[in-house]
Amino acid sequence: RIYPRAKVVEPFLELHTGPGRSYPIFYVAEKGEQLLLMKRRTDWYKVQLFNGEEGWVHRYDLAKTLRDSGYHKSWGERLYNVYINGRLKTGWSVGSFEGDSALYLRLSYFLSGALSLETSLGRASGDLGDTDLFLGGLVVTPWKGQWFSLYGTIGGGVIRTTPARLLVNVKKDNFTGAYAGIGFSAPLFRGLFLRGDFRNYTLFISPKRNREFQEYSLGLAVGF
Repeated sequence: RIYPRAKVVEPFLELHTGPGRSYPIFYVAEKGEQLLLMKRRTDWYKVQLFNGEEGWVHRYDLAKTLRDSGYHKSWGERLYNVYINGRLKTGWSVGSFEGDSALYLRLSYFLSGALSLETSLGRASGDLGDTDLFLGGLVVTPWKGQWFSLYGTIGGGVIRTTPARLLVNVKKDNFTGAYAGIGFSAPLFRGLFLRGDFRNYTLFISPKRNREFQEYSLGLAVGF
């Protein structure tokens, strides 16, 4: 297999023993050394120096390198590498929203390795009608392992109810709601993840009346 090559252009480049800041630095590559990009895990790349040393480098540090040809990255490429590349994840899930079959589409933007913003669209369909969810919130990942990660999520949005045609004198309605939940993510293969969620929703029906719903879902997510 032919791996992409790069050259260290900063005074030094620190190599970690694993894909994370918590892993110790075991080698420091000097300016001018060349390396191979072997594989990627979230924001970290495994590299191999021409002297045989192998380690992990964060993408921010890697963005400071030059391509082996000596070509400098354009501002657009640098902007993409810093603010977009490796920070987006999208996917879909199926599950149950208060007993009704549900489908969700989600898009996440990672502010850091442990914190991301997430928007999601959902539709639940049952005998009494449909429920549409337009949501946004925060996802915090306090524990991330090699094969399994756990996270918590909190947010809110608009929930729209559309009654079935058989129900007379019942109109569409919009409510604000909030949710809190937990979930897990497990990598399947490069860039593809299995994701499971549980969320508890509070629907604000009136100033004196709230109602709670539960959601369970399982699906796939892809990072890019």
